[in-house]
Amino acid sequence: MSVYNSRYYYLNKVLLSILGLWPYQSRLEGNLTLTISLLFIVSFSSLELWSLITGITDLSIVIENLSSTLINVFLVGGKMANHLYKYKMKDLLDRIEETWKMIPTGPENKILQKYAEESRSFTVYYSLIMYTIWIFYSTMPVVLRGIYSFLPNQTYEIKFLFRVEHVIDVEKYFNLLMIYAIISVFYIVSVVVAIDCIFVACIQHNTALFECIRFNMERIRSVDCAQAETQWMLKPNIADDEVYHIIIGCIKSYKNALNFSSVLSSANSELFLVLLGSVIVCLSFSAAQLMLLDNQLDAIIRLISLNVAELMHIYYLSLMSQQLINYSTGIQEVIYNCDWYTISLRSRQLLKFTLLRASKPCQIMAGNLYVMSMENFGSIIKACISYVTMLLSLQ
Repeated sequence: MSVYNSRYYYLNKVLLSILGLWPYQSRLEGNLTLTISLLFIVSFSSLELWSLITGITDLSIVIENLSSTLINVFLVGGKMANHLYKYKMKDLLDRIEETWKMIPTGPENKILQKYAEESRSFTVYYSLIMYTIWIFYSTMPVVLRGIYSFLPNQTYEIKFLFRVEHVIDVEKYFNLLMIYAIISVFYIVSVVVAIDCIFVACIQHNTALFECIRFNMERIRSVDCAQAETQWMLKPNIADDEVYHIIIGCIKSYKNALNFSSVLSSANSELFLVLLGSVIVCLSFSAAQLMLLDNQLDAIIRLISLNVAELMHIYYLSLMSQQLINYSTGIQEVIYNCDWYTISLRSRQLLKFTLLRASKPCQIMAGNLYVMSMENFGSIIKACISYVTMLLSLQ
């Protein structure tokens, strides 16, 4: 049975299959689901872009529509375009499955299970949060319209998810537009959730690889103690040098973990650069718009939902990328603590070169310009606050 049918990765498989992005789907099923998802996403994004361009002379329309338009066109469009090249994702998924087959049992398999379970938990919680935001964001006009219909002597101005009344008669086509919008936003949110969660699954697997190396390096201590009881040997026969063989195995595993990290970073480098630029602009405009609203409950709820989703999105990716940095640099610590002074000279030489490489952390880069980390996440928030202040001063 494939590891992707297990409880650890099944939700990732389902989320990507809904969009037609699962690389192991049949061609017919994949093309069909991809066509449906693209139909809603592209048409909805085109409607937003059309309304923005048509109302470009009206500053209020530009401010209200720019954030959601940028999210759909650049962020969601970038994610879809990046993952339509399924060979990138398939390469990573093939590596994950190959690792599980190579380690079917034992302590290292327990480590893989632990981090795969963490990946599943992250996927479940992130999906719940993002789909809850989808409900609040997309259904608010319908909910408020229903509430006001039961209130005596109260009227409610019909509003869509964005300013589109200058190109379409919203009041006439309100029900049809809302059904279309709810489905379209569902697919848009699904793109973000599915691609972010498979990224995190890869990060967690990479973390597990580093943890397996740590486990094997810590075995050197017990081997050292056993050898010390017999004799002090600086140059034992290779066949009798158990520590040397452990280190050789660790180096091979380390090389595999580094290669996996490199492929993961290169597969997302350009996407993350576009993502960060879009998020900074979108957060700045939507936060400024939120501060300028006056007693517009539906718009306030939608903007809060949008801002929370954007912050959650970038925080989630930054947190997972930071975890990769932490675990990759942790290899230095375990090498320092492995009682290297009691092992053979040939083993020390191997550790010396491994320690030199371990001093350089594995990082997820955004276009080779920006490191995805919690420290830089704070920098993004500071930049957004600065831009919001600037926009408010121009108002």
